[in-house]
Amino acid sequence: MAGKPQKKASRKKVKPSGPAPCAALWGLDPSSEKGAAVREVLRGMGVVARTALPERLGDPAGAFARLPGFRPAVVPYVGPAPAAEEFVLLCGLSDAQVNEFLARSREAGCVVGPKALLTKVNRSWPLVQLIDAVATEHAANE
Repeated sequence: MAGKPQKKASRKKVKPSGPAPCAALWGLDPSSEKGAAVREVLRGMGVVARTALPERLGDPAGAFARLPGFRPAVVPYVGPAPAAEEFVLLCGLSDAQVNEFLARSREAGCVVGPKALLTKVNRSWPLVQLIDAVATEHAANE
């Protein structure tokens, strides 16, 4: 049918699945043995590691995961350091990925005590508040 216009192939819009899985790390310096090992475990899983610097402790936890609508705090954090010396906030990982992280960390000898998953409840908390809450809970369960 020579004179019939052809339809263009329809393109289905695909929504992005969300920010890439990541982990916010506090007190795990990349130059330290443990900090490097934790980053290697995360890298092996395809999870981006983000270092939480002291001046960013006032940022909402969701900002570390780069969630839409979450931005770093306007002013740098100047309060007291968190109770925990080290902390991992896992963002956007499935249950299977969390279990894999825990298993790989044990195998690599770099288990971090206080850790949390980013949730709808805690994503608006300043990171320092989340670290302190998890550290308090972790200490109570020891």
